[in-house]
Amino acid sequence: MAITSAVSDLVSSLFELFSSLFNAIYGILHAFVSGIAHLFTGFVAFIGDIFAGVFDFVGGVGKFVTGNIVILGVLAAGVFAYLRFSPQGQAQAQAQRLANSRKKTA
Repeated sequence: MAITSAVSDLVSSLFELFSSLFNAIYGILHAFVSGIAHLFTGFVAFIGDIFAGVFDFVGGVGKFVTGNIVILGVLAAGVFAYLRFSPQGQAQAQAQRLANSRKKTA
């Protein structure tokens, strides 16, 4: 009985050895493939975040420029209305026209 149990233990030990070896190889390959997959998905997420940041930046700059254009337009309209419709503005515009016409003739 001792020989049969020894052979049985030897066979089970060899089976466990090969099982452990295959599990180690599988674990290494799985970790490598998983790392490559995470690297790829991380790169895709990185590129997506870059484009989202660029679009947010361009949108913010666009809003800033648009807001300033609107403010400058309102100021220009106010100056135009002042020069066009107020008596002081009309006199000032007349003086500017006269000065400009003198520069052209000189």
